[in-house]
Amino acid sequence: MPKRGLIPDAYSILANLKPQIKALVFYSLIFVAALPAFLIPIRNPDLFWGFSAARWGIIHRAFPRFDFLSWSNPHAPWIDFEWLSQLIFLSLYKIGGWKALLLLKSLLLFLGWIPIETCLRQKRIEKSLIISVFLLWAATSISHSDLRPELFSLIFFSWVLLTLEIDRQNPNILNSKISWGFFGIFILWSNLHAGFIFGEALIGIYAFFRLLYREIPEFKKTFLWGISAFLGTLINPYGIGPYQVALIHLKENSALNSIAEWGPFNFLPPSHWPTDVVFLLLLLALAATLLSQPNQIDLKKNSPIFCLILFLSLLTLERRRIAPYFVIAFLMAGGSWLKEMRLKEKYALNGSFIIALGSIFFIWSFWRSSIKNFPFDGGLLPEKATAFISQHNSLSKLRFYNPWEWGGYLAWKLRPRFKVYCDGRYIFHDLLLAQKKALLSPKNWGEFLDSQKINAALIPHLKQLSSWYSLLMPESKWTLVYEDPTALLFVRKNYDSSP
Repeated sequence: MPKRGLIPDAYSILANLKPQIKALVFYSLIFVAALPAFLIPIRNPDLFWGFSAARWGIIHRAFPRFDFLSWSNPHAPWIDFEWLSQLIFLSLYKIGGWKALLLLKSLLLFLGWIPIETCLRQKRIEKSLIISVFLLWAATSISHSDLRPELFSLIFFSWVLLTLEIDRQNPNILNSKISWGFFGIFILWSNLHAGFIFGEALIGIYAFFRLLYREIPEFKKTFLWGISAFLGTLINPYGIGPYQVALIHLKENSALNSIAEWGPFNFLPPSHWPTDVVFLLLLLALAATLLSQPNQIDLKKNSPIFCLILFLSLLTLERRRIAPYFVIAFLMAGGSWLKEMRLKEKYALNGSFIIALGSIFFIWSFWRSSIKNFPFDGGLLPEKATAFISQHNSLSKLRFYNPWEWGGYLAWKLRPRFKVYCDGRYIFHDLLLAQKKALLSPKNWGEFLDSQKINAALIPHLKQLSSWYSLLMPESKWTLVYEDPTALLFVRKNYDSSP
């Protein structure tokens, strides 16, 4: 009798488990479809000067405050506002190499999705639509799928925006005590990356609209959160130093334009196509808003998030680096737009299905072209040339010129005797402009090398510019001592090794 009684129970348990198992398998397949977007090989050359900074801090048990890697700007004041990120990266690199760092990158990218999903679920968006948003978000991640301290900022930005959206939807859920949470988050954030300024701007926008609409109790609460966040940002080794760095970046607009990732947004590169789709969806949403019936969309209620999206979209057009923040804000607000505009279910589902299939196709197409250099793509770095320099001690005495993207790698590999001309840090922005002007003509280039007393130059080997090199580095003054498919190494004839 007991056995017969157990059989129906077992069947009922299995029957109840079947939908859960099906759901688990389905969501696992969706995750696998998006996974290649997180596993794009690491290629960030700035990691290496970050490694050097973290190593220096460990050895000296201090935070770097002056440059110690270059000969062109020795002892220049330097605020290392990413010191904690660098320490984490170096520690994992020592433990597990590039594979460990790739796993960290994948984890950080995925953690950025959780607040978006939470926001959409709270707005009761259909699961099928959430899946499409996830796949589109994964596809947009490819454009910034590299290991950078900024990944921490994207996570914190998402969580702060989620908190503000929850409070906007229901002001009675959160109270002023959450200020301690903001205080702690911004302490951590300000030691990982300077993107905490975007978090403060978020809080400021929401506080402004609450004051504008005379929601005084809510304004006071949000204002207190902002004060807590600001005080948290000051708890770092450099005090207001990160703010000073942000001002430097604002002032050096022309220098930043020389760096691709800081230049205007370009709609043409394939890695930007998913973000192009987000811009298209923004235009469609704006058109639908303008054509909607009066009072169909509560503009007063949604003003903070709508203004935030428009502000970030304009910033993205000017600075490509802002694109991930814009995407996060738009995808979170997409739930509000869909709910408010009451789109027909058929149109919403058909559109989401097309976006989902397109995102999967894009992700896997991009992955196939990048898998060759898994987990680290160092193909653009002068690895062989660096090994050649390390084998010839006399070369380390020279005043080398190097492109900014190679400086970090050279300093890391050739430490401690080798000093670089520049690397990817902000303290070399003025040198970027000097290089840009020098490359306008062979005469300018020669004067540039002479004025800097440069007696060795490691430059990229671009076959299409072979005739240009003969003008830039004439045989009467320079000797080509090393050549490979990536780099050319020239040494000045009869050079003077003294500074």
